[in-house]
Amino acid sequence: MNKQEFNDLQKKFGTETKKRKYQKVFNFFSTLISILGITVISYYFLETIFIKNDSQKLEIENQKRMLQKQIIELENKLRIKDTNVIISSPSEERIKVLESKIQTLNKIIIDNPEKSLTIPLLNKDIENIKKENDLQIELIKDKVETVVDLNKWILGLIFSLLITIVISNLAKNKSKNSTEE
Repeated sequence: MNKQEFNDLQKKFGTETKKRKYQKVFNFFSTLISILGITVISYYFLETIFIKNDSQKLEIENQKRMLQKQIIELENKLRIKDTNVIISSPSEERIKVLESKIQTLNKIIIDNPEKSLTIPLLNKDIENIKKENDLQIELIKDKVETVVDLNKWILGLIFSLLITIVISNLAKNKSKNSTEE
């Protein structure tokens, strides 16, 4: 092996080691960026899950407190009524008005029972439709949130891939420039 061949081999292996160094650095940074992206995405998803659970717990606690307050108020009202019960008889005019109202209601029910029952049934149907619409709205909101989250994840992934491609192209261009020199 002469000096010329030795210098050629040294140049060849020198450029290969530079390529390997660039490749290692590129691999390290692309891995780091991928890990950071996955970490950020995971943190975001976990945070939204825990925030939803916390907000639901807070809402349940608030409802529980309100119900306890209402129970206490009702108990207090019952105690007050028990201690201050004054029975007053209704006036004759009031009795007559009530009797006339009862008679008209009886007449309506007896004359046409279907009409008297349709209004409560319609009210019940309207309530059911409202509940159904509320459930549909919540389902749609959840689906929209899921789509938004998926879009964020996909954009993050695309951004990471673009950075990886740009860095690899830069590394290739540098290696080509160094081999041409």
